[in-house]
Amino acid sequence: MAKILIIEDADELRDMMTTLVERMGYEVIVAADGLEGVKMAKSDQPDLIILDLMMPVASGDLTLGYIRSTEGMKDIPVVVVSAHPSARAIAEKLEAYCIEKPFGFPELKKLIDRILQPQVEE
Repeated sequence: MAKILIIEDADELRDMMTTLVERMGYEVIVAADGLEGVKMAKSDQPDLIILDLMMPVASGDLTLGYIRSTEGMKDIPVVVVSAHPSARAIAEKLEAYCIEKPFGFPELKKLIDRILQPQVEE
């Protein structure tokens, strides 16, 4: 079973994403800020990270930059979920996917499935 790390400081949104991702059949681990998220990414080695950009302690862009520059984590797919005006540009620069807030859960589900269950080409 694939493991997804959700790094989101908004309790309600983090809880809703956790419920959605668990219902999709994935194992979920959560962090409330970027520093905690980096520690969990190092120790738990998730298959995918869902990351907010605007967070306390360590912002999402700094967190993503650290992940992309750290051996053992740099190849983990990351989905940036943010209302930040530069979210797409930041995600593109740091080789991440992006979904702008507010977003629909079907959109998030489709992207997670596409990343973790790619179609086998014949």
